[in-house]
Amino acid sequence: MNRFPILAIAWAALLVVGFAVVFTLGAPVASTADELDAAMHPPTPVTQEAAMASAATIVRLGYPTFSNTAPAITKATDFGVEHWVVEFSDTSSATPRGLRVSIVVGTGHVEVTTFP
Repeated sequence: MNRFPILAIAWAALLVVGFAVVFTLGAPVASTADELDAAMHPPTPVTQEAAMASAATIVRLGYPTFSNTAPAITKATDFGVEHWVVEFSDTSSATPRGLRVSIVVGTGHVEVTTFP
């Protein structure tokens, strides 16, 4: 008795079931690099909520020492360019330090600076 046709049918069925499982699971989970890239390139025009979310992701992934500080957000216009400025300040030590995330409303350009 030849078992090859039975094994070939079983293998093909397993292959079909495997592909069905992969396709029904959906998109893969985003990596931290994907999350950081999305935070550094928010969709335009950038709203206050999007600016806060981008800044929170940047802090969580790139600057975890500021994750426990409450951010302050302001909207500024410099040379006719509107941008959101999200600042995280840590004044618990003798030398204050902070992080500033600036996001241009129209282009979504993100700049991250630390101070002092």
